[in-house]
Amino acid sequence: MSDLQNAPDWSTLEHLVLDFGGVLYQIDHQATASAFAQLGATDFLEHYAHGQQSPLLDQIEVGGISEDGFLQALLAQCAPGTSMDDVRTAWSAVLIGLRPGIVPVLQDLAKHYDLVLFSNTNALHAARFERQILAQHGRAFSDAFRQIIYSHRLGYRKPDLQAYRAVSRQFNIRSLRCFFVDDTAINVRAALDAGWSAAWHDPRASSLREWLRQLGCPIWD
Repeated sequence: MSDLQNAPDWSTLEHLVLDFGGVLYQIDHQATASAFAQLGATDFLEHYAHGQQSPLLDQIEVGGISEDGFLQALLAQCAPGTSMDDVRTAWSAVLIGLRPGIVPVLQDLAKHYDLVLFSNTNALHAARFERQILAQHGRAFSDAFRQIIYSHRLGYRKPDLQAYRAVSRQFNIRSLRCFFVDDTAINVRAALDAGWSAAWHDPRASSLREWLRQLGCPIWD
């Protein structure tokens, strides 16, 4: 991934656009796969893994299907006797919580850059993690961002080039002064194709703060 580790020009950087799940928030796809396996859907991870997903998930992440329609489609893959509440709970098992210490990092970054969150997500997950974050951190997390952009509201999802173009157009992101961070390589490559500066971050290897410092971010010098 060395070709996706290019640092931006920090001296001219204006917009810092961050992915959510993985970069800022801990997710566990295996937890959801295990939960659905208990409901009789044993091949869930083959169709809904991060970066490798079914058309059904694409639909829910661009607002192309209702929440009930999506849950009904998942319910049809489960064993008889499974309830909608069972499916809803299993679907949300992926959501763990914000990465430890991430809120102060975002608050520091927001003092220097136009901070924007850009996430592939769906209404079911967004409602759940927003409640969780609000209960644990108040508005400190959301207030760090000038704009929070969810794919299901935008109508496009990464890595569709139209997603980046829509974000630039609708939220006044100047591509030459933008740096995008994501933990999925294909999303980073698409951002580069869209004219953004972008880099791949592996949250398993280093914290966001440590990684940004390695790329030369000057705010903690």
